[in-house]
Amino acid sequence: MSSDRSCEEEIAAIRDSLATLGDPWQAGETLLSRLGDESRAVRLGVPAPSAGEVEARAELPRLMSEAALGTAGQKCTAANAPSGELPRSFDLRKTCDGDFTTPVKDQGECGSCTAFGVVAVLEGTAAYTRRRAGLDLDLSEAHLFFGHAKEREYTSTSGSWPDDLLADCISTGITFEDYWPYHDTGTGSLNPDWPNRVAHAAEMVDLTRDPAGIKHHIYGYGPVTACMVVYEDFFHYTGGVYRHTTEVQSGGHCVALIGWDDDQGCWIAKNSWGTGWGDEGFFRIAYGEAFIEDYPEPRPTTLGCKGASLRAWLPAQRTLGLFVSAQDAGEWAYLENLGWTRLAGGTNSARQLALLADARAGGHPVSPFVQNDELVMVQTTF
Repeated sequence: MSSDRSCEEEIAAIRDSLATLGDPWQAGETLLSRLGDESRAVRLGVPAPSAGEVEARAELPRLMSEAALGTAGQKCTAANAPSGELPRSFDLRKTCDGDFTTPVKDQGECGSCTAFGVVAVLEGTAAYTRRRAGLDLDLSEAHLFFGHAKEREYTSTSGSWPDDLLADCISTGITFEDYWPYHDTGTGSLNPDWPNRVAHAAEMVDLTRDPAGIKHHIYGYGPVTACMVVYEDFFHYTGGVYRHTTEVQSGGHCVALIGWDDDQGCWIAKNSWGTGWGDEGFFRIAYGEAFIEDYPEPRPTTLGCKGASLRAWLPAQRTLGLFVSAQDAGEWAYLENLGWTRLAGGTNSARQLALLADARAGGHPVSPFVQNDELVMVQTTF
C-alpha cells in the first residue's frame, strides 16, 4: 500500500473521488490492496511511459473515445466474423454459444504481465478462429517470459514489449504449460520434447491507435494485447467502468482486450492478477482511458494475430463424425473439441480412419496428434 496511507485510507479516498464522478466504478479491498508500492510495481511489467510521450498524447483520450463510439454498424473486415456488421457490444466470453477465453491466471511477484497478455491472445485466438470453445489451451507463460524474453535480455524489473514476444510466438512458438509450468520465481525448465508440443501464432496485426481496427479484430479473430498506464487507484478496482481518479502513476501493464460495450463506453479486458482482483480477474475500462489504445511509446503495443497452429497431442475427446471426399480424396474427422479436422495423407491414413470409425461406433474417446491443423495420428485406450 502507499507508504503514507493505510489500505483503508486509500480506498476511502478513492471512493470520495468516485462519488464526485457519479461512481463509475467500485473500489474495495483486492488481493493487491495491502501490498506495498514496490510489490505492486513488480506486478506490472511494461516499461514505464516517458513524460514526453504522455504529453504528446494529451488529446488522445478524447480522440480514441470518439473513434471507438463511431464503429457500430460498420461492415466487418474479417471473413469469419459472426455477422456482417459490428455490434454495439461484444464479449468473447459470451458468443457463438461458448466462452472463447481461458481461465484468469496470476503472474505473482514477477513483472511478466506481457507474457500473460500475449499468451491470452494466442489461447483465445486458437479457440475462436476454430469456433471451438472446448479447445481450452493452456500455454506456457514461463517459456515466453523466462525463455524467449530472457534471451532478449528482458527481466522482471526491466519490463518487456508485446510485439517482441508475439514475434517469438510466430517464429519459434511456445510450448504448453505442462512442459514448463509457471512459477513467479522462474524455477523450472523447458521439457526437451517441447518441439512436439508447441503452438505458433500467425500473422501479427498492429492495431495501435485504431479503436475500429481493434473491434474488427476481436470480432473476427479473437483477443488483442493492450498496454496501459497504471494509476495507483487501479489496484483497488472491484467492478464498473474504470477511469483514473488520481494522477499518481505506478508504471505500465499489459492486458488482453476481449470485447467492448458502446452503451457503457468501454473495453472489456482480461488481467493477470488472479480472480481475487477486479471482476473475478476481468475489468471494464473507458474508451481512451489510461492510453490503452496507444501506450505512450513509439513502438506498437496494441496487437493481435490471425490464427494459431498447433503441433501436439491433445486431450482425449470423442469422434462425432467422419467424412470422405471423393472429389479431392480428402478424409475428415469431426472431433469434439477441434471440429472438422483433415486427416494428413500418407500410408497411415487408412489405419487412422479405421481407428476413428471404431472409436466413434463404440463411443470411445481418442487422443489426437495435430500438426498445422491436420490430424496426423490418433491413440485409443479401448
